[in-house]
Amino acid sequence: MLLLTVVAQMAAAAPPEVFQHPTDGKTLLTTVLVEPSKHLADSQVLQGRFTHSKHLSEIPQPLTATGEFTFARDLGVYWHTQQPFDSVFVLTQQGMVQRDEGAETLRLSADEQPAVRVIANIFLALFTLDVATLNASFDLYGQPPSASSKSQWVVGLKPKSGAVANVFQQALISGGKDVQQVVLTDKHGDRTVIDLQNIVHRSAAPDAQTRALFKR
Repeated sequence: MLLLTVVAQMAAAAPPEVFQHPTDGKTLLTTVLVEPSKHLADSQVLQGRFTHSKHLSEIPQPLTATGEFTFARDLGVYWHTQQPFDSVFVLTQQGMVQRDEGAETLRLSADEQPAVRVIANIFLALFTLDVATLNASFDLYGQPPSASSKSQWVVGLKPKSGAVANVFQQALISGGKDVQQVVLTDKHGDRTVIDLQNIVHRSAAPDAQTRALFKR
């Protein structure tokens, strides 16, 4: 759940009309996502900043956190919340680990919890716009950039399985050259929004310092 919550601040401002345009992964790559998929094709490591906001109906102001992230192909995602508290979340194909204020508070193995592997696949696919993986778990919708939105595209996701639908009912992903925002909306209307900023691409394989982030 934490992983899926983390995926949500990218479509708050996205128009709901995207769900009027059903599509599939192959079509998305040749239409809506042509430019961003080319931009990501050779990237082995992505690093940047994030703002994560939780909008709850019973709370007037969103709960907001900020920090930095590192995505490395074949390794996973390192998610470091810096404000309002220090927390590190590491997601790999093998499982997930969370450390709050330096102390381990969560450890789940994908071998023991198969759902963890499914969540990892979904989350990692978002960083590389791996629509084939996303299409296996979601119905896809796509809206290409318009004259008014400049280079901004929007992709909508609706879960195919009840297990994922229990966590969120729809997701909106938007961006330009990169994924810039993800918004998840649950059945109660609460939204999780993740904004990604200052993204740096590296084409070289992860160095020793980057690999050290993923040691479990």
